[in-house]
Amino acid sequence: MSLVSNEFGFIGNLTKDPILRYTPSGTPTTTYILAVDTEYTDGKGKLVEETDFIPITTYGKQAENDTKYLKKGSALAVKGRVKSWYNGTEKKGGFNFEPSPGCVKYLDKPRANRGQAAGGEEGGDGDWAREYAQHDQAGAAAAGKPRGAQ
Repeated sequence: MSLVSNEFGFIGNLTKDPILRYTPSGTPTTTYILAVDTEYTDGKGKLVEETDFIPITTYGKQAENDTKYLKKGSALAVKGRVKSWYNGTEKKGGFNFEPSPGCVKYLDKPRANRGQAAGGEEGGDGDWAREYAQHDQAGAAAAGKPRGAQ
């Protein structure tokens, strides 16, 4: 058993509305920033509060749902892996925090983005839970998995 693990888990709030984009192969993707608060006591016993800003990247149906149901300020829990990248031609590299499938949890009541609620009424709640479940089932069916399967 290896003691090394490539996992992360964050709970925070979005800093702005997610924007849906597409990879060159046509896969939907979105990257958003999650503000994560941390508190600790320093060496002098003083409480220190800090905020980290974590870039989160999702793909496929998760990216489509994130773009539709999340907005600036939405509370979110994510769990996944850190993926590094390097472009030798440009001599640039970086990393992405990529949630594992099914490991993005909306902690607020989801609302449709762009000023329209999930139920179609401007500013209203609609039946967001039913619509979200339908999207969740459609994504699982497209992946060939029964709903709730890992």
